[in-house]
Amino acid sequence: MRRWGRNLAKVEATIDLTGSIEVSSQLPAVEGQKQVEAEPTQGRGSESSRVTDPKCVCTVPINPSVSLGFHSKLRAKQCKAYLAPDVRVQRKVQGGASVMVWLRPFDLRLHDQPALFHAAQTRKAVHLVFAWSDEEDEAEGGWQIAGTAAAFFLHHAIASLDASIQQRFGNSIVVRKGSSAAQAVLQAALDAGVEEVFSSHSCEPSGMAGHSVDQSVQGALQDVGIKLRLFNSFLLYDIKQIRIDLGTYRGHFGTLTPFHHACMAQRVEKPLPEPPVLPAPESLRDDGLTSLGFTSMPVRANGTVLNWGASILEHWNISETAALEILRRFLSPGGGLQRYEQGRQLADASAVTRISPYLRFGMLSSRFMFYEMKAAGAKEQSIVYWRRLVWRDLAYWQRSMFPQMRDKPIRAHYEGQSWNADPVALRRWQTGQTGFPLVDAGMRELWTTGWMAQNVRMAAAILLCEHLNIHWIEGEKWFHHTLVDADQAINSMMWQNAGKSGLDQWNFTMNAASAGKTQDPKGHYIRRWCPELSKLPAQYAHAPWEAPEQVLKEAGVSLGPKGTYPHRILVDLSTAAWKSAEAIREQRKRSRDWINDQGYDLIVIPRGASVAHDGQKFRVFTKPEYRNSGSRGHTDDGKGKGKSRSKGRGKGRQNWDRERIDQDYGHDCASSGQKVLDEYMRAWGA
Repeated sequence: MRRWGRNLAKVEATIDLTGSIEVSSQLPAVEGQKQVEAEPTQGRGSESSRVTDPKCVCTVPINPSVSLGFHSKLRAKQCKAYLAPDVRVQRKVQGGASVMVWLRPFDLRLHDQPALFHAAQTRKAVHLVFAWSDEEDEAEGGWQIAGTAAAFFLHHAIASLDASIQQRFGNSIVVRKGSSAAQAVLQAALDAGVEEVFSSHSCEPSGMAGHSVDQSVQGALQDVGIKLRLFNSFLLYDIKQIRIDLGTYRGHFGTLTPFHHACMAQRVEKPLPEPPVLPAPESLRDDGLTSLGFTSMPVRANGTVLNWGASILEHWNISETAALEILRRFLSPGGGLQRYEQGRQLADASAVTRISPYLRFGMLSSRFMFYEMKAAGAKEQSIVYWRRLVWRDLAYWQRSMFPQMRDKPIRAHYEGQSWNADPVALRRWQTGQTGFPLVDAGMRELWTTGWMAQNVRMAAAILLCEHLNIHWIEGEKWFHHTLVDADQAINSMMWQNAGKSGLDQWNFTMNAASAGKTQDPKGHYIRRWCPELSKLPAQYAHAPWEAPEQVLKEAGVSLGPKGTYPHRILVDLSTAAWKSAEAIREQRKRSRDWINDQGYDLIVIPRGASVAHDGQKFRVFTKPEYRNSGSRGHTDDGKGKGKSRSKGRGKGRQNWDRERIDQDYGHDCASSGQKVLDEYMRAWGA
């Protein structure tokens, strides 16, 4: 699937996000530049499909209601905002004593922002620069940020921070683009005439986009005598210093308990206050926020805009103030923390924070959150929630140890496993039309809001990987493009574990029907996101196929190709789960050298991961049904509990009803958001 290109087409449209569009006159050509026809580029979907109608590939930059400073700058630079800046480094130095803060996509806040705090301590004017390189982002291929829901959220996070800075300090953020981040940062530093740049360490693994950018920027600045000071602002711990002691068993390598124990050797640094001042310096050239293209929307052949971002804005207050308020309410007496231990499994998120996107973009400091949780007694009230931030650090530690884990199995001998490549089944899963209401509601919520609760994510992942036997990378890619909190480390750790190639194979399963009855016992979540089922009694909301014909008729529900809701994509989940497990067992048979005498998978411990076992083969957690080649994973028939541990024995084979899958996908859905999604998928050529 393809993302709409960010190149300028024949017209520019300014959208107020309410649906009305004002089309301005054609932009004048800039000297030395040609008008460029828009081309579809990568993002928000898989890589294989193409937009079939060339009339539908132009883009529309959205100018939301943000700070007046950004608005005036953009109006003055309409042409320049959409054309690539000069990539040559101009060695121009401007006078005055000042320093520069290089803002990153993960440190967009004022509280506990070490780079801002220490820059303010110099008592000099502070240049605030957000640097971006389209070329480096596009080099990420299917994992680039531009064109995703997360990029849309990021745009508004930058705009919100800029508005706060203007209001409090009279300063503002400058956006700089370049052929590389190093070129953009260096040119901005030279233009500003600074001798020192402050920023945050990236937590990405060495050799990938994160640390290579840190290193290249540092090298470029050092070459001209400019100092770069980097601070840890994103995680609780310095993950580069974490070493797991495998000589004492505290749990399997790469799982939470031994990692958490290793973290205890470090102290979580106390959060810093907001900077007291951020004096405004002389102005710098500003490429403009919309030049990033993060809010570009596709335009239909008839000239109207397919504005998938509007619904995201309806569901999120994208600001640092909102993040702090959400945390305060959650931790306050009577807030979500007190209900979390019992209510965290609920699909409607009434007992969870929905704070993940704010952490993802650094709008909320993890260290600040840690100490606020500690003061509120979070550890005593919910040990599960207390460990959430440690899980986050674990994901980044895993990715630093296994830098290819976003698209290569950590258990390398699982490469080559047999997967189901049915595009129709994948599309039904992506668009929330599997016939399992909990999963369908979750996938529709994901498309509409960019978010869904953790347990619903798990139910969706199990249906995709364990029951449909579709490669976990397909789910990871879809989440990468549709989650506003899309985080490659967390996303890849989850999907590796769901696909059973990660360090901590999920040792449980879920039945999408019975799990729904546990997570949404009254059916409120289903009624919200699957309105075609809204009139069904709660007892049938998660299993409409169990409802008598008269009940379906009275509720206005008809199942099947020409009905209001599809048949289940699979009927016998137990045999489907056995088939996917059999594919893993067959792959393991081809990799005997990577299995020990007890049937556990082996991996090579990466350099820097352990106290004394680096470079050695070591066992990792392996589900009993894989260690015992004849076992059969248990999945209930919809009448038991939503989760169950793997146990039991037996054989079976999956009965795919491909004709039903093909036919049912075309059913009509009552949700307007679903219709937008369907149209978007068709435009991709999916």
